[in-house]
Amino acid sequence: MKRLVACVAVVLVVTPAAGWADCVDGTRSGTSEEQTFARQLSESLKAAMPAAPAPLYLEREPEVIMGTVCKDTPANEIGGLVMANYTASPNYSDRVKLTVRANFQFPGKYDLVLGTLPKNSSGLKVYNLVVQVDGDNAQYMESVKQAVDRARLQAMIDQPLPATPAPAAWRVGTTPPTATASTVATGPAAAQSTEPTAPGPEPAPAQTDVAKQTNDAVKKLRGLLGQ
Repeated sequence: MKRLVACVAVVLVVTPAAGWADCVDGTRSGTSEEQTFARQLSESLKAAMPAAPAPLYLEREPEVIMGTVCKDTPANEIGGLVMANYTASPNYSDRVKLTVRANFQFPGKYDLVLGTLPKNSSGLKVYNLVVQVDGDNAQYMESVKQAVDRARLQAMIDQPLPATPAPAAWRVGTTPPTATASTVATGPAAAQSTEPTAPGPEPAPAQTDVAKQTNDAVKKLRGLLGQ
């Protein structure tokens, strides 16, 4: 946790990062190559976060965090992380936090590790991605795990990062998708709407042509007799 707190204090703008701990002897400025790689890494990590699986939704855009480059950080050794919070309601118990760390050395027991754990600096590349899912609702946690695009993450490892990553699948939403007007209703309302309508009274039968002609003849006869 102390390592994470140290990283949270520095949000990537143009400064690259590699460390996950406090710098004892201070920091140094990154080279132009390190800064370019850090930008590409942060953009690729953010774009790789998955879309929210129903009934969860994404509260806000994923946040990218890069640690500082210490004076003793080996040249070309860059790391970072991205976090996203998915939820099904304002309740804390319905929240799931997804974290993906690049070039990380300390994965947890239940973390998913793609690639290899770092030993020595291997240049400007991604050599591992560590995926961590935290939450209280086991079903929601499993949904987020299944939503992670492992193929997309795996494609970042040991490969040159693109200048511009592919479009992200996630979208920010304040509420879960709601049923549209065309959606079939469920529950009592649906039962009422599907019940057959009671038949109304049958219309009175129309007069036959013979009866109408007889009625007209009687009226005409009464007119001739002055009645």
